[in-house]
Formats: sequence, C-alpha cells, structure tokens
Amino acid sequence: MKLLLMLVGLSTARAEFLRIEVLMKDMDCLSCSDSLGRTFEKMRGVKHVEVSTEKGSVALELVDQNRVTLEQVWDAIKRVGFTPGDTKVTVRGERKGDSFVISVIDKTIDIEGRRPQGEVAIKGTITPPPDPRTRIRLRIPEATNQ
Repeated sequence: MKLLLMLVGLSTARAEFLRIEVLMKDMDCLSCSDSLGRTFEKMRGVKHVEVSTEKGSVALELVDQNRVTLEQVWDAIKRVGFTPGDTKVTVRGERKGDSFVISVIDKTIDIEGRRPQGEVAIKGTITPPPDPRTRIRLRIPEATNQ
C-alpha cells in the first residue's frame, strides 16, 4: 500500500513549464517566422506552436512531463535571427522561500509579486536577462487569483 501511495505521489508531483509565449520586437521577416515555427515543431516537449507576426510573438503549448527550458526557447529564437523579449509563462512548481522550484528541469527562479504557497501552477512574465548566468525573475501580477 505504501508503494502505491508513493507512486501516485510521484506521478502527480510534476513541475514544468506548461505554456511559453515570447514577444519579439524585430519579427518582420515572414520566411524567418515560418522557420521559427518549424524549429519549435521539431523541439521535443512541444505540443503546439503558434507564430504571430502581427503580435510579434511565438506561443508554445507543452506536453506533460516536458523538460523544455526558457534558455532553450530563447536560444532557438536567437538562432533564427530574432531577439527574445518579455516571456509570458504558465509554470507548475513549488515555492521554497522566496523562490519557485521547477524540479523537472532542476531550475530555481526568483519570484516578484504574489508568492504562491506550496505546489501550484502560476502565470507571470520573465524578461530574458542580459547575462545568461543571471538568475531568472518571474513577475507575478498581484491581482490574480490562481
């Protein structure tokens, strides 16, 4: 019985990005935008890709138990020739102090704004840091009830 409870606990304790939408100011090349979409369609863990040249964005819906990182997404965007900007995310993880832990990819990010309690899925915005070694900060709107 204990083993069954442990297995059930492990299957529900997932921490991962669920949705990532990256805004780009320099998204004015239609063929490049098509190339960006194809790049993400090939990325393991991506369920659906939506590229919008009107909004200047790419939105990714991710499969359960994916290991996609923001750095992978931002690097893919740079390789196509665009500059990643503010990134809206829906992420599932666990609060530990003033940080949010995404265990599947072994990533800890700082939280600005409302601090979620325990294991939750939250929405917020992340700006790519100028130095990739800089710790990522997730800005959570104060007025949301998630």
